[in-house]
Amino acid sequence: MFSIVISLAHFCDKHGPRIISVTQSAEKGTLGEELLVPDYPTESYCESCLLQFPEESTRSMRCFIEDVPFITTQYSSIRYQLLNSIIKRAFSEETMIYDNMPFIFFDDLRGLNLVIGFKLYDENARGNERRYCFILTVDSRSHDDSMKMLSEHWNFIIGGFDKMIAYIKNIHKSEFLGENKTVENNLETLNNNAFIGSYLRANKSKFGRNLVSLTDDKFLFVRIHKWNSFLLHTVMNENKLP
Repeated sequence: MFSIVISLAHFCDKHGPRIISVTQSAEKGTLGEELLVPDYPTESYCESCLLQFPEESTRSMRCFIEDVPFITTQYSSIRYQLLNSIIKRAFSEETMIYDNMPFIFFDDLRGLNLVIGFKLYDENARGNERRYCFILTVDSRSHDDSMKMLSEHWNFIIGGFDKMIAYIKNIHKSEFLGENKTVENNLETLNNNAFIGSYLRANKSKFGRNLVSLTDDKFLFVRIHKWNSFLLHTVMNENKLP
């Protein structure tokens, strides 16, 4: 059976394409110790691309479903270069869109990748928006087997990503309106003017904010970890692929 990985990536104003979280599984009956990451320094991460669990010292999150360990970390210690190559391709201007529409790419190096992009309004970001995407990676060199698995679970996978993105957008909208007194004016800003202007235009007054801050949900990455683990377990449990 080949591996399936779910990543959440962000186009950081400062660093460009960066991985925020990676959810992977280990072999059934093990603890998945090889997927855990050490207590690494976070100075190289800015606020907008930092994985933030409720306990600031937490670097890895692990859960078990039917004795299979699922682990979420800031980066993958065993697939670091692979995933960085994938997100650079995903965020290229030729392919990426941010309206929740999926796109797929495959090659022998990066395997099969399903990408769904979305964006959130933030007046503190360049172009007043922060750009993200969820990526499901099937780490296989077999195009036919990978596409067969994806087609059999298309509605489930797309529906799962859509629900998570809808949750993020809804609580972000609630947080945005909660910070402002003039609801009507800010609804107009959020719905109509949020993404007007050049995304590439620099603004020195901008600063980084991560998803926890944008949604005011300190458990957001715990929810993403659990949801991704459920998606992975369901797909992998029904596909004992060679």
